[in-house]
Amino acid sequence: MESAHVSDDRHPHRWGFSDTRLEIDRARSVRMTGTRYPLSGVSMPHLIPFVEATLGVPFDPSTRRVESTPVVPPPVLDAGFMAALEPLLPADRRTTDPDARLAHSHGQLAVGEIDRLLYGGRFARVVDVVVEPVGEEEVRAIVSAAAAHDVCLVPFGGGTNVSGALLCPEGETRTIVSIDMRRMCRVLSIDRENRCALVEAGITGTELERVLGEAGYACGHTPDSMEFSTLGGWIATNASGMKKNRYGNIEDIVIEATMVTPAGVIETRRPAARTSTGIQPLALLFGSEGNLGVITRALIAVHPKPDEERYGSLVFRTFADGVAFLKAVRAEGLLPASIRLVNNREFRLGQALRPAAHGPGAWKSALQKRWLFDVLGFDPESMAACTIVMEGRRDEVARQERALRRLAGRFRAVWGGSENGRRGYSLTFAIAYLRDFFSDYNIAAESFETSVPWSRIDEVCQAVERTIVAACAASGVAGRPYLSYRVTQTYHAGVCLYFTMAFDCRGLDDPGTVFHDIEQALRQVVLDHGGSLSHHHGVGKIRQRFLPQVHSGAALETLQAAKRGIDPHNIFGIGNGAFGR
Repeated sequence: MESAHVSDDRHPHRWGFSDTRLEIDRARSVRMTGTRYPLSGVSMPHLIPFVEATLGVPFDPSTRRVESTPVVPPPVLDAGFMAALEPLLPADRRTTDPDARLAHSHGQLAVGEIDRLLYGGRFARVVDVVVEPVGEEEVRAIVSAAAAHDVCLVPFGGGTNVSGALLCPEGETRTIVSIDMRRMCRVLSIDRENRCALVEAGITGTELERVLGEAGYACGHTPDSMEFSTLGGWIATNASGMKKNRYGNIEDIVIEATMVTPAGVIETRRPAARTSTGIQPLALLFGSEGNLGVITRALIAVHPKPDEERYGSLVFRTFADGVAFLKAVRAEGLLPASIRLVNNREFRLGQALRPAAHGPGAWKSALQKRWLFDVLGFDPESMAACTIVMEGRRDEVARQERALRRLAGRFRAVWGGSENGRRGYSLTFAIAYLRDFFSDYNIAAESFETSVPWSRIDEVCQAVERTIVAACAASGVAGRPYLSYRVTQTYHAGVCLYFTMAFDCRGLDDPGTVFHDIEQALRQVVLDHGGSLSHHHGVGKIRQRFLPQVHSGAALETLQAAKRGIDPHNIFGIGNGAFGR
């Protein structure tokens, strides 16, 4: 089927597209450039005042930092391997260009990677060669050559990870080769009768949905990073998407997948249905994080495109009311494709991203607020909001909306309408741009996630809130930290909680270390109060030290034994998760 290698018009290091960024467009107002998003071209006069009020420090545009990309060291090249590459790949698909090497040596971890890259830091080690295969045979040949010449291979998809997974081990002395999979981006076939598709691993979420959509189908895996992240990356991190209620997490979507390893190809040949044939090798691919091999393709479940996609929103008096509503939604089987609950601080951040209201819009907004606050008694300092996406047949979507509205009444919620729901989801794609904007002005920010039992949601949230306040005070952080949280997915036994933290770094001697130490302290608190190490971001390098609290010694040894069997010479030596050095 169609092959479409999308031109890479991304920023080489920051998040997102090169034509999109946040900038100060006039005194104390911020605008998003470009035309890609609903916020593009919008002037947001409320954002800076919100940040000042929340952090308790003034925002000073004159403190903007000047970018200073680090010098890239000369490549370490194995002559035998480089000679072996020449007949395998044409010159335009293999390079030692410094800019390409640097761009393939990091993900999107804000302070640990992007901050270091942009503001005068350094990487002790970067990849030495970047190769771009266009088919599985080339991948096999690259892996074979690497094994023959003792070269270290690192699979590269969209480069969107926030776990430090692409950072090269500092002590690696071998040639490090980044295998950029983004040219392997074809939908190879669609089986209409069995509703599955065979897809190459380098395709992005946006391109996958575009190609499937032209054939009348959808995959439905929609992570926040879907514009840039790839199918292979989703499998390698055991990812989750916004619409998992309808389509499942990545492990539910993938029927079979192929990984090329130094020991050979890991793949189970079977029809598109469940089997019972012993321990499933497919399980090794999920969460493999580049440690075992290169994922080249997958057979995935696809669904007919929904007749209708409808948005909705609800406003609750408190976050606790919203949590109770979500639990009831799951108990009563009313699950829409996606339903997300944000706490008060994140709700107010969303409001701060609105443009100034004028004319009839201003009157309408004023009347709505008066009705909500003065008549219904909502408190703007405690209210929370829920955004909803419903997909399916038109009658199915209509029934679902009616049922959700009825249930919401039991929890004193107010229906906020479809436009507020649509806007809430569109803001998802602006968060990382927002992070990078404030980083320019010495405000460090990052998100992290966990899964938590229903019974411990409040406990975990309050423990994280107490810890970040105390840790920032002890570290000499000026003002107050920002902490918001949202429930992004629900399960029978619990939820995914997504935290966003930020604080002002001015005056700190070593802001990066302070930020890292506080973030690590928050992860420990989450574990101490019953949360998981990660829900969908994976382990990478920043969570490695916590693994003995998560897996038993025998479990970790089992993983390491599998590594020794598949990759005895550590050709895939990126060192993530249980395989760190």
